[in-house]
Amino acid sequence: MIPSRPLFGIERVWLTADRLWPPFVNQLVVEGAGDLDATRWRAAVETILPAWPGARARLRGTLGWTRWVGDGAPPAVVEVDGAGWDARGPAPFTGRRLDPEEGPIVEALLVAGAPPRVVLRTHHAAFDGRAAWALAEDLGAALRGEPIRGAAFADLSDVALVDGLGSRGSRRAPAADATFPTGPATTADESVTWARVTLPRSGGNVLPRAIVALADASRTFQPDGRGLLRVSLPVDLRRHHDGLRAAANLTGFVRVELPTDAPGSPEAVGAAIAAALERRDEIDVIRATHPLRFVPLAAMVAAGGADARAALRRGRASNSAAISNLGRLDPNVLDHKGFRGHGLFWIPPGNLGNPLFVTLTGHPGGIELCGAMPDALADDGRLARLLTTMSAGMAAK
Repeated sequence: MIPSRPLFGIERVWLTADRLWPPFVNQLVVEGAGDLDATRWRAAVETILPAWPGARARLRGTLGWTRWVGDGAPPAVVEVDGAGWDARGPAPFTGRRLDPEEGPIVEALLVAGAPPRVVLRTHHAAFDGRAAWALAEDLGAALRGEPIRGAAFADLSDVALVDGLGSRGSRRAPAADATFPTGPATTADESVTWARVTLPRSGGNVLPRAIVALADASRTFQPDGRGLLRVSLPVDLRRHHDGLRAAANLTGFVRVELPTDAPGSPEAVGAAIAAALERRDEIDVIRATHPLRFVPLAAMVAAGGADARAALRRGRASNSAAISNLGRLDPNVLDHKGFRGHGLFWIPPGNLGNPLFVTLTGHPGGIELCGAMPDALADDGRLARLLTTMSAGMAAK
């Protein structure tokens, strides 16, 4: 019997984003030294597939009966010429769409250049960051001839995983009163770009420092220096289920708000995050999006696009930014004979409905800040300036 599982409500939201502003994918970039052998990589993919049916999933069915079915195209291994790409911004191959209807929904790009890089791309409607990292771990193990662990896939249920975990937070949707981090839109351009900066010194309290630094950096872009920054923070629902390895998007959100002219201290922001986690606020989005399984995707696309464009014209949205702290990760995750990694970062999936998406990735060389933003808000170097100022602010705190 072919393994399958239901499409979650939150995953339906990410399918909508992918229809509107593709590609909506996670992209793990590992930089290293040595050679990347496509034959070796294809053999590694074949090795892990029996334990990773979610890596070859495709969508089947309609509305609330839609399922991910593990009979789609297997992960693709593609050799790419990366000459001239400094990995500080987009390249043509980082903008390729993955097809959730037929697959593949996973792609490994072997990017030749100095240095050589691997870009592991996973569709965000089927993989969150934790699932994508587990896949990377098993690919690395297969490349080295070590045992793999696999990931649960068949009959996973998001609502079953949060059943009995009652949130004590507010389920009201936030008002559309948050400012854009780089100020008002200057065009109606719906394309998305990304940029990356490196903070050599990491230190502790990374996420609260990043939020305060973003508020400080954002203030310089506001017409009067004042604004409300509302930041969504992805939270892995697996934290409620020890040891769960699952090929799915099992991410909820908590939110923090702070004024750009008086953002407070990292300690205060950290306390607000801890309180939201104590209330289990991240569960609310799973329950709120569950009924969307029965809303036609075309209707969600029309409504989502209209809302995002209206927010761009208005200069206010329900959310200013999302910041995902991936933690300190091992750049040797994909090491094997002939290749050794020395750095890594995540390119976040950007879209018009989210003014800014920042990933924070730690490794022995420091912290990588990578931000994706609609071009209407990023043009004239605004995104690069924001990230540079944010990085400097984190270093000073």
